[in-house]
Amino acid sequence: MSPSEAATSSRRYRSVPYRTSYYLATFWTILHLFCVFSTLAAIVLFFLYYKSANYAAFTRIIVVGASCCVVTLILSYSKRRSARCPLCFGTPLHNSGALAHKRSFALGPLTEGFTAVLSIACTQKFRCMYCGTRYDLLKMSRSERKLPESE
Repeated sequence: MSPSEAATSSRRYRSVPYRTSYYLATFWTILHLFCVFSTLAAIVLFFLYYKSANYAAFTRIIVVGASCCVVTLILSYSKRRSARCPLCFGTPLHNSGALAHKRSFALGPLTEGFTAVLSIACTQKFRCMYCGTRYDLLKMSRSERKLPESE
């Protein structure tokens, strides 16, 4: 392979054979974020209106929100760990503490894994943080693109 071919192949997006694990991981992670933000909003409202008559309602909302946060955290963690890169078999949606690839990136204070989850949620594309390969969840594999032969 010539250097120019290697450069073009690294810019091209690859397809993912099993997309369901990525979609489930993204769904549970976004749902976990929603639970965290809604619980934080309930805590803020509790401290703003703790002298009012709705004191008991806010405490119930905080308890339910905290329990939902724990459940969605466990599901999100297990689903992000089960989503594997087809090329290097790493966990691109969850940081394992291994050294990240030089082409991987992270947005601001977020980790590479969480950046990949947000990228999937927004663009249906992500980059594996361990091998640096770019994936497109909407791209069909070569075997899926073959048209059936007509008789």
